Amino acid sequence: MKYLRLFESFEYINYINNICWKYKIKDYTINTDGTIDVDGHVDLSQENLIKIPIRFNKINEFFWCCDNILKTLEGSPIEINGNFYCGINNLT
Repeated sequence: MKYLRLFESFEYINYINNICWKYKIKDYTINTDGTIDVDGHVDLSQENLIKIPIRFNKINEFFWCCDNILKTLEGSPIEINGNFYCGINNLT
């Protein structure tokens, strides 16, 4: 992982690192606005999520958040260079 700026809150960096570890997100960069770029894929499928736990910016492969209980796609990537699949949720 790379940091693009020294954050004022290391608690937020630790939160992002813990979320990435929990969901096996690798090769990520934490941006100055608190979003993350991932040089790979993100699979948050079947995790019983009610919201996307961190804010994504760019994903170089696929982003899956299907089969959860999401109500919105807030936090989902701005740019994806692969597939985006978010079926089987409670989106409004």
